[in-house]
Amino acid sequence: MGMTRRVGVLMSYQEGDDEGRSRLIAFRDSLHEVGWAEGRNLSLEVRWLAGDSERAAREARALVAQAPDVVLVNGTPGLAALRALTRTIPMVFVVVTNPVGAGFVESLARPGGNITGFSSFEPEIGGKWLESLKAVAPELTRVGVLHDPEAAGFQTLVRGIESAAARFAVHVQLIHARNPAEIRTGIEGFASDGGRALVVLPNPINSVERRSIFALAERHRMPAIYPFAFHARDGGLAAYGFDALDLFRRAGPYVARILGGEKPGDLPVQAPTKYGLVLNLKAARAIELEIPPTFLARADEVIE
Repeated sequence: MGMTRRVGVLMSYQEGDDEGRSRLIAFRDSLHEVGWAEGRNLSLEVRWLAGDSERAAREARALVAQAPDVVLVNGTPGLAALRALTRTIPMVFVVVTNPVGAGFVESLARPGGNITGFSSFEPEIGGKWLESLKAVAPELTRVGVLHDPEAAGFQTLVRGIESAAARFAVHVQLIHARNPAEIRTGIEGFASDGGRALVVLPNPINSVERRSIFALAERHRMPAIYPFAFHARDGGLAAYGFDALDLFRRAGPYVARILGGEKPGDLPVQAPTKYGLVLNLKAARAIELEIPPTFLARADEVIE
C-alpha cells in the first residue's frame, strides 16, 4: 500500500444531508478498518447528486475524467450515468434495485464486467408496504405510489405493489414525480381526488425531498409508509426496509479487495440482511391516527 490510491464517491443526496453524511462516514470507517485511510494511502473524491439525474450525468463525467482507481456509487441514477461513460473503471454500487434486470450486471453470483455491489429491495417488499398501511388504516381502498418514472430500476417495485394490491383490497394509483414541483402537485392532486394513503418509493428524489413529503402527508392526513428507517426518524409515519448503513459498512471491504487487485466481475452482488419496522408516534398523532397495539408490538423501533 505504498502509493495513494484514488476512490471516487457519488452520493445520491444533497451535500450536508444528515443521512448522506452518515452513509459516507460508515463507508470511510469501514475502509479504515481494513487499512485504507485518507491522508495515508487513500484519497476520496466525493460528489453529491441531490437526486437529480442531470446533475448525476455532469458529476459522473467530471469523476471519470479524473480516472479514479475505484468508484463507490450510491443509487441507480449515478450508476446509470457512470456506466454510460466507462466499462473499465471498477465500480461498487450501494442501494441499487434489480441490478440484473437493469442491465448493470450479468448475474448476482457472477456480475462480470467492471461493476459489483450491494442491491436493495426485492419486489416482494411491495406487499409488506401495503400490509403496513392496511394495519394502521384498515378502511383504506386507494393508495398512491410516489414514483420517479425515469427511474427504470424501480419498476420491479411498482409491479410488486400492483401485484399485491388485490390481496389487500386496494386500488393502486401511480403518482409520477421527478422533482420537487411534481412531488407537490402529484400528492396534492392525489389527495384532492380522494386519495388516502401513500407508499413512498426509494427514488433518490423522494429521500432528498422527504421533509416536503412529510408535510404534505400531514396536511392531507394521509398515512404514508417509507422505505428507510431514517425517513421515520426524520418525521415520517412509518418505515419498513433494510439497514442502509450496514450496506455502506460492507462496501468498504469490497472496495479494498478491488484496490488489492481483485476484479469487480468476480465479486458477487450482495443483498441486504437486516430489515426493520420503525414507527413515529408523533407523526401518527399529527394526523390523529391511532396505531393498533398489535402493529405497534411488531415495531423494531418506536419514536415517541
